[in-house]
Amino acid sequence: MSRLLVLTRSNLLPGFQLAGVDAYGVGDVETAQELIETWLKVGEVGLLAIDEGWLEIIASSLVKRLEDSEKLLYLAIPGGGPLGSEVSRSHRITEMIRRAIGFHITFKGEEPGER
Repeated sequence: MSRLLVLTRSNLLPGFQLAGVDAYGVGDVETAQELIETWLKVGEVGLLAIDEGWLEIIASSLVKRLEDSEKLLYLAIPGGGPLGSEVSRSHRITEMIRRAIGFHITFKGEEPGER
């Protein structure tokens, strides 16, 4: 059976619970990574909506495993600001476009690799 899983910040958890989805609020990156590892290990089937702040700071190897998973697909949802280093709006848009089309783009006046 497939389902929608939401991984978000603890303070945003009640809103998702009121919407009736399986939501998990975490307060640190280690807990977020443990949950994702568990879902991948047991072969969870569904869509994981993950707070973009967590997605920015979890281990890149784990993000790669999520990208390679055919059972647990994921998408980033806005979470109210970055959890790690400050991320510019243009960087977030660039990353969404890169994931959607598979190419990295730059905005006019921006140097490649600039964030």
